[in-house]
Amino acid sequence: MKIILISAVSKLGKIGDVVDVANGYAKNFLIPSKKAICFTPANYKIFESKKSEFEQVNLANLDNASRVKAKIAGKDVIIIENASDDGRLYGSVNSLVIAAKINEVIGEKLVSRADVFLSKPIKEIGVYQVKLNPHSDISLEVRAIVTRSESEVEALLRGGKKDKAENSEPKSVVDSTSDEEQKITKTKKPRKKKEASAE
Repeated sequence: MKIILISAVSKLGKIGDVVDVANGYAKNFLIPSKKAICFTPANYKIFESKKSEFEQVNLANLDNASRVKAKIAGKDVIIIENASDDGRLYGSVNSLVIAAKINEVIGEKLVSRADVFLSKPIKEIGVYQVKLNPHSDISLEVRAIVTRSESEVEALLRGGKKDKAENSEPKSVVDSTSDEEQKITKTKKPRKKKEASAE
């Protein structure tokens, strides 16, 4: 699909560029997030007449992105969720939840879900590095701590969850090995009898 960029998009182009992109990318991301419009001769004329407005909006967005970077620098985003004893969340944490929490931390509504990049939703407690891209020229990483309570934050940062997992592993390994040995000895005896009867 041919589109006209009305906002700078990293790795795609700057304002006014006419580019070909996949239909899904245009319809599901670029157009709804007001980064592009469909290319038609009529739309291009409209774009030309409003180009200065789009450039001003882009400058305002760059200023907002700079403020986000300054305010979030060195801060952790703590997300408290319900989870089971083994650390699995009853729900999941997606880009919308993270964007809302970042806005809460910085005290302004400057970040949208489209600015937060997650490869997949977070489904267990832990410490995660989340990519934030509030503007095509500004990209940063934010540390998100997903926990059951504020008191668990220090333990997660020290790797308390990992230690618990390591302590519980040896028992299961020993048990499963002994079970396997028992199965092997049981299966060996009938084989010998069959071999003897075959001879």
